[in-house]
Amino acid sequence: MLHNRLLVSPLSQIENEKKSNTLYNYGVIDGFIGGLYEGSLPIKSLYLNGDFGLGAPDMLDGELTMLDGQAYQTNSTGETKKLPNDHKTSFASVTFFAPENILVQDGQQDKAATLDYIVSRLSNKNGMYAIQISGSFKYIKTRAFPPVDKKPHPKLSDILDRQEFFEYRDIDGTLVGFLLPDYLNGINASGFHFHFLSEDRKSGGHILEFIGQNLKIEIDELQDFKLDVPFDANFKNYNFSKKDNEALEKVEKGKE
Repeated sequence: MLHNRLLVSPLSQIENEKKSNTLYNYGVIDGFIGGLYEGSLPIKSLYLNGDFGLGAPDMLDGELTMLDGQAYQTNSTGETKKLPNDHKTSFASVTFFAPENILVQDGQQDKAATLDYIVSRLSNKNGMYAIQISGSFKYIKTRAFPPVDKKPHPKLSDILDRQEFFEYRDIDGTLVGFLLPDYLNGINASGFHFHFLSEDRKSGGHILEFIGQNLKIEIDELQDFKLDVPFDANFKNYNFSKKDNEALEKVEKGKE
């Protein structure tokens, strides 16, 4: 009797492992917060690089959150909905989430206590981590920006007064986010960054504060980093500010 078998080459296995251990970054956050809001990567293309993560919808129209392989938009009215495949993002960070470490934080804790607890359980202070926090929240405060439609686009720091804030109480849901090291700052945001999705997928936004109860914390340490940047005129002509590195400059020039 003959049996059909699916043969997977060692190279294919390595590629699959790399995908699940890779932080995929589309765009540069310094450019995004400087006004590069126009979307250039379709959501369907983002799905090829991850099933978990966060970012920005086209034209800064709210907040983008990806969970369980589906991308959602929370706009400035608080409405949360699935994003169509042809919608475009200007900045996003995603991975194929495969947690190796699961923690349970007993009792009621606020944001600061929860994040301190996570840091205390990590062994690599310069690691890249994808983190999912799920459970019941006594309180959550999120925000979202309205769309920007006029050029030149203002810097994000100049339109903080346009943020819309949302407060939720006694709500179940999930925090989707990352803890990234300082050496990625500028390409991405160093430190913790979380977005929220309620269990019914009707509420969300960028996390500002929360108080959780008996939270489940799942952690995936990532080993690789992939950066893709837009090829549109906006990105090509954007003036990135130079970050001085005196030590590196001395080494490159061979001068003391």
